[in-house]
Amino acid sequence: MCEHRKRNEETLKYHELLSEEMKATLKLAGYTTPTPIQEKTLELILNKWDILGIAQTGTGKTAAFAVPILERVFTDNTKTQALVLCPTRELALQTTEVFRKLSGSSKIRTVSVYGGQSATIQIRALRAGAQIVVGTPGRIKDLINRNVLKLQNVRTVVLDEADEMLDFGFLPDIKAIVANVTGHHQTLLFSATMNKEIMSIARQFQNDPVRIEIGNRNEPTETVRQSYLAAGEQQKSRAVQSLIRQEKPRLALIFCNTRRRVKNLQKQLLEQGFPVSCLHGDLSQSQRDEIMDTFRKGKTTVLVATDVAARGIDVSNIDLVINYDIPDKMEYYVHRIGRTGRAGHAGRACTLVSPQDRGKILDIEKRFRIQLTKEQVISC
Repeated sequence: MCEHRKRNEETLKYHELLSEEMKATLKLAGYTTPTPIQEKTLELILNKWDILGIAQTGTGKTAAFAVPILERVFTDNTKTQALVLCPTRELALQTTEVFRKLSGSSKIRTVSVYGGQSATIQIRALRAGAQIVVGTPGRIKDLINRNVLKLQNVRTVVLDEADEMLDFGFLPDIKAIVANVTGHHQTLLFSATMNKEIMSIARQFQNDPVRIEIGNRNEPTETVRQSYLAAGEQQKSRAVQSLIRQEKPRLALIFCNTRRRVKNLQKQLLEQGFPVSCLHGDLSQSQRDEIMDTFRKGKTTVLVATDVAARGIDVSNIDLVINYDIPDKMEYYVHRIGRTGRAGHAGRACTLVSPQDRGKILDIEKRFRIQLTKEQVISC
């Protein structure tokens, strides 16, 4: 009862800190109750503190920094005032949509910049004025070097999914970008995991940051029912088919470790009549956009992807995640299964384990202090 009362008080305080315009916009956008990461960071960000926010995927981290940034933007000034760095183009696009949705009827413009789309289009958008710029480090660095993106007026820098940006080797680009933010600014660093590398980033780019941790550090979300299924390499495709038929998910997301395995699995599922598409690094941005659009709308209910391509996928009704391959890095397990069970909803994740991978699944159980339920053999 006391915990419930405390939560109500925090929610009330959260809304008291917001402008009437933002309250109305949040209501229209369906943001009725703030998540814990949103409640605990709003006042700190509004008061210009540097933040190190650690929270699992699907906990509302994007809105946690988007709302206070939008509240602090000078709408009459069309120069860039906030810069958000994302590891992938998909995440950059989704983050941009959140900013635009929460901008309501204001004159605030958010522009996304990323590789895979013509730089000319993005340059034209930036020159028209953009108070908020969201993008991937490589393209942002390129636009800075072209003297198109100017950061002298930036007051907030966000490093979103910082752990993933480390995996992609973006640290040198991030250093070069932040060096161009010459004015006094706050740096917000958000991540799903915490390790020595993340702390190193925090020390390099932040000044006395406030650390906010939601949930158990580096652990899979509790809303996901996790299991494993013993399956040899030749049985994996049939196991996937059986799981999908058994679970009947609205949407299913399947992870493979390589592009080749993604393509092979997609072909096998298509031959069995499954409405399946795939995401991998060989696809153009327009192809990726079309695939994600059909997946979100449920026109294709199964998506097979590599880790790189699937970074930043934020689709609310993914009921089932299947690890066709055990991830190469244990932290990826957290990211993968976090694509389901989002925003407090129940999810389901199953990992296929071949005999030679039995040691890896034991390592994951030990690392994350979990015990996966062993699935019984199921047939098609």
